[in-house]
Amino acid sequence: MPNTQAVKRAKAPTLNGQGRFKAFFSNNLFIILAFLVPFVLMTTAFALMKVSPFGDQQILVTDLWHQYFPFLVDFQDKLKNGESLFWSWTQGGGVNYFALMSYYLASPLNFVSVFIPSEWLREFLMFSVVIKVACAGMFMAIFLRSVFKKNDFSLVLFGCCFSFCAFFMGYYWNTIWLDTVCITPLVVLGAVKLLTENKFRLYVVTLALSLLANYYIGLFTCIFVLLVFIAYNIVKWENVKTFFTKLLRMGVFSLIAIGITAFFLLPAFFGLQNTNASGSSFPTTFSINIGKTNDLLGVLTAIKEILSNFITFISPATKEADALPNIACGTVSIVLGILFLTSKKISLKEKVVDMCLIFFMILSCIIRQLDYIWHGFHFTNMIPYRFSYLISFVLVVMAFRAFMLIDFSSCWDVILAALGSTLVILFAIGTQEAYTIIGTAIVALVVCTMLFLYTRRIVPKQVLLIVLAVVVIGESGATAYIGVKTTTVTGTYDYPRGGETTEQVIDYMNSLEEDTTELWRAETTSTQTLNDGSLNGYNGLSMFNSMANVDMTRFFENFGMMGWKSGNRYTYAEGSPVTNMFMNLKYIISRDGIYRNTYDLSEVYTVGNEKLLKNDHYIPMGFMVNEELSGWVENDNEDQFNPFDQQNDFFKRATGISDNVYTPLEVVSQGHYDYEKFPVTKSSYGNYSFSCTDATITPYVKWNYEAPEDGIYCMYAKISGGDNVTVMQNDTAQSSTYGMSRPYIACIGYFNKGDKISVYAQLEQGQSGSAQVYVNLLNQDVFEQGYEKISKDVMTTTNLTGSSMEGTIDVSEDGLFYTSVPYEEGWAAVVDGKEVEITPVGGSLIAFPLSKGSHEIKLYYYPKGFWQGFTVTVICVVTFAGLCTYTYIIKKRKNKATAKSKK
Repeated sequence: MPNTQAVKRAKAPTLNGQGRFKAFFSNNLFIILAFLVPFVLMTTAFALMKVSPFGDQQILVTDLWHQYFPFLVDFQDKLKNGESLFWSWTQGGGVNYFALMSYYLASPLNFVSVFIPSEWLREFLMFSVVIKVACAGMFMAIFLRSVFKKNDFSLVLFGCCFSFCAFFMGYYWNTIWLDTVCITPLVVLGAVKLLTENKFRLYVVTLALSLLANYYIGLFTCIFVLLVFIAYNIVKWENVKTFFTKLLRMGVFSLIAIGITAFFLLPAFFGLQNTNASGSSFPTTFSINIGKTNDLLGVLTAIKEILSNFITFISPATKEADALPNIACGTVSIVLGILFLTSKKISLKEKVVDMCLIFFMILSCIIRQLDYIWHGFHFTNMIPYRFSYLISFVLVVMAFRAFMLIDFSSCWDVILAALGSTLVILFAIGTQEAYTIIGTAIVALVVCTMLFLYTRRIVPKQVLLIVLAVVVIGESGATAYIGVKTTTVTGTYDYPRGGETTEQVIDYMNSLEEDTTELWRAETTSTQTLNDGSLNGYNGLSMFNSMANVDMTRFFENFGMMGWKSGNRYTYAEGSPVTNMFMNLKYIISRDGIYRNTYDLSEVYTVGNEKLLKNDHYIPMGFMVNEELSGWVENDNEDQFNPFDQQNDFFKRATGISDNVYTPLEVVSQGHYDYEKFPVTKSSYGNYSFSCTDATITPYVKWNYEAPEDGIYCMYAKISGGDNVTVMQNDTAQSSTYGMSRPYIACIGYFNKGDKISVYAQLEQGQSGSAQVYVNLLNQDVFEQGYEKISKDVMTTTNLTGSSMEGTIDVSEDGLFYTSVPYEEGWAAVVDGKEVEITPVGGSLIAFPLSKGSHEIKLYYYPKGFWQGFTVTVICVVTFAGLCTYTYIIKKRKNKATAKSKK
């Protein structure tokens, strides 16, 4: 007998390249459309809002303005120049770049930016958002087709429901999250294949990719996979042995996926231990996020409010801390999601499990203990309920399941679904805008009517699908436009601030230093993004970064610079000569041409209104100070110290000079709105309290001083409600105010002996509170003596890389080798070939003892945990590759050989 299978194979036509392409296109047409339709709709929404290249606007808002785009600029520059990804000098005086990258920059699309011209980076970022939204639809379509074995245009519709869920529309500016969110359907598909077919490749690869793209959102993925596992085993329960077998299998492959990411995530974990967030604690008493009372009634009220947020056409939350979760995913999802519950073809167990899954995640938005666990044992700083997209995912899957079984639904099922949808819409009354309620009601009426007519067999399925397509695509387009309009856009004309003028100044500054090997720093008198160094390409001190080292933030506060621990930021503004000298600042850029420190800042270049200023007391990175500086202590409570005292102590310890570098001025007189309605009392030097007894008045406070001699004066003002402080010279106000929302030692300029110096702040209406106000004279003679002492023994840098520096130094006497490089574990210091222990100043800046004589110094950095994580990654990659080789090649061949031998 001939081998019939062999005959069939012989007769089967062999497809050429074009034929294979046509076959692929035909088989995946709806998957491709699930990508293209969201791509076109999202691009159109940006075009309507005139986002470049369709106009003169850009998508840079909130943290995308301050963080993500500046970091992307720096990342692109690192990639193009082949620089180290372990450390960066451009922000924060130096930062663990591996940890920063793990949260902000690990999107696979960001690596493509190396091929994009820098002038098109904003447009690239916009299209990357479009691609991620489109991928969400495509990946959802792949999930639905693979799990439910359906391949028609409905995949496109339900893919759009997920693509244009409120989470994407409200948080698309948070580009760092989108990769992991859009890949979620593939991770769940991988989990389903592992549970049902014992296929593990997709699960391991997608879970690892999910964690690598953004470990924070990846945490939600891991929690959700656990919930899916529990849900699956309840619905498909067999026996205890099978349950534990599947649990073991899921656990092993989850650990392999996590292990593959260890080279990246272990350093990120250790980096997180250095942040302010590491100090969060579990809430001990029951409380809720939404609602007014911490009881059952409060929880029920919160559930009602959350359900009201399912309706369509609402303006999504973009950042508000008190907002409801972004969970809306289209009217079709609401109606069919409820129809899922009425379908007789779906088991009661499956309905209960899916509803419990949604109910648990809704409760997680409400109950603070659950919220705390979901967010990695931490409460979020604004942008609440960051896992809410998972609620949308489950609802869309339920809706698709109901649509698959629509042929088995009766008109009464549709009527019940219509009543349920009406209830959700009614919940929105008093919570949502009238137009959103009416719009959703109209769309729901259309959908329910068509479903009713179909179940009565009055209209064919093609007509139903066409109407649903019009509804979903039209609704998605409207949602996209509302999302972009709500999130807002900004103009491209002044970003980076100063445009070509600032670029000319920076180019000139770089030309002055083109032959310089050492690490020199620059800053601006006023910031634009809080990460201007990254945005403009210079080594700066300012930084806004969720991975910010809290020790450096504390140092900034103590040293009289802007710091905000819970805000994960520290910032430079025009400070004192003492600040500039010890922070190794060489240049300062004044974008408006205004600067107060005329003592040791010299103008070296001017373009338009912008000036490049050079620090006449600049000391290169790495110089000798007295060993007593190692005893300088930071205070963690900014209300209990005077930054001038802290700088005095720092200066004395570093230089060995016993005189203060600052002399405080006593208040000569005070001026206030009304002494009876607004009494101000002094508790100690520079510390005041005030209480407004009339809430209708807008009070002010004013402190007057007299300059004891000619010289440069500095001010520190922390005033409740007095964010903008005015300084007056002989009752004439200076041309610009000082932003003191986060107070700092500001150089207020040169005053003559006998001048009246006034510090003035207009307060908020009915303001009561406290103030710390200090005005000090810089003792120039003391400062010059100190500068002469510490500028004697300076390291000559011979090599500088992105994460290391080398140099030589001749030390005249034993002391402390001081740098302003931020310290964290991972830095190592080698002197004359031997590693020495780093003794960071204040626990913040790299320093170590150095003896008299000539020395060769090397500082280098590897993120803590990198090598251990790399080892784990290699082991897990090899294990995964081995399992794949055995399962999909060797075992497959064995099975084929066995089958052939039996024939």
